[in-house]
Amino acid sequence: MWFKQVQLFQLDDSINYVFLEGLEENLQALAFRACMPSMPHSMGWVAPVESDEAEGEEECADPLVRTINGYSMLCLQIEEKILPAAVIRQELDDTIKQIEAAEGRKLGAKHKFSLKEEVTMTLLPRAFSKLNRLYAYIDIKNHWLVLGTANAKKAEQFLSIFKKSVTESIYPIKVKNLSATMTNWLKHQDYPSHFAVEKACVLQDPKQENRVIRCKQQDLFVTGIQSLIKDGCEAMQLAMSWQDRVNFVLSHDFSLNGIQFQDELLAEAKDRESESRRQQFDVDFLIMTETFTALLKDLTSLLVKSADTKLVQREESIPVELDI
Repeated sequence: MWFKQVQLFQLDDSINYVFLEGLEENLQALAFRACMPSMPHSMGWVAPVESDEAEGEEECADPLVRTINGYSMLCLQIEEKILPAAVIRQELDDTIKQIEAAEGRKLGAKHKFSLKEEVTMTLLPRAFSKLNRLYAYIDIKNHWLVLGTANAKKAEQFLSIFKKSVTESIYPIKVKNLSATMTNWLKHQDYPSHFAVEKACVLQDPKQENRVIRCKQQDLFVTGIQSLIKDGCEAMQLAMSWQDRVNFVLSHDFSLNGIQFQDELLAEAKDRESESRRQQFDVDFLIMTETFTALLKDLTSLLVKSADTKLVQREESIPVELDI
């Protein structure tokens, strides 16, 4: 449950404690239902954590929202049928050969396309299903949605259901010229003491997009790396650490990847006595969210001149952009 990736969104001020009281009912309308035999995929809300007593029962036996200290965890389950293109192609080829042999003629492109759809529908009931879960939590105090993935396709899937169940007023937070800012950190070693630049980055030449340099386990302030920056390369990703508690890779789109919580933080969660799965979830959830809140506040304060005012400046359907 500890997030390895994070994407940050701004929510409308109407998302408050009163709104949360009806959130469970709103999510129930789009609770997860297993794929019908002829369906290629299905999406819906499931319980973020199941109680020990609910093992083997339907997901709806547990609440679809888990709220602790102003943080509400949600979980979207996605079921996708695994139907390889090669399997469809082989079945389609066999069907076409049988029809052409029986009718003594070649089938046209339009007929073949129609047959492909029929073959796919025939194969779907026999296909295996793959289940994935996407977690995110609402931070009521800061009006944030913290999504536990930076993958564009997965984020789009989550937001499509979130907007139907929760609110349409959600805006991805972007940072203007973040790549240039990270490049300046490398060039001038100028960043607050509670952050540190680690030994990994991705550099790209904006004039030659195919010119990409990936550095791992490398001192980024040595002459060789600095020469690349002077030559015009910019930092697209930069490995950083925060207060010796969390390591992460900051990307130019303001997403966090490769998040690693230090052993001391994980040990804190294990040291708290938990008698059930739900209790352990609550402990992990609380520590993770409090940590992310402090980290994200420090990060946005670092990246903007006035985070408190810039975060709420937005236009309908336009991403929040933070000036630096």
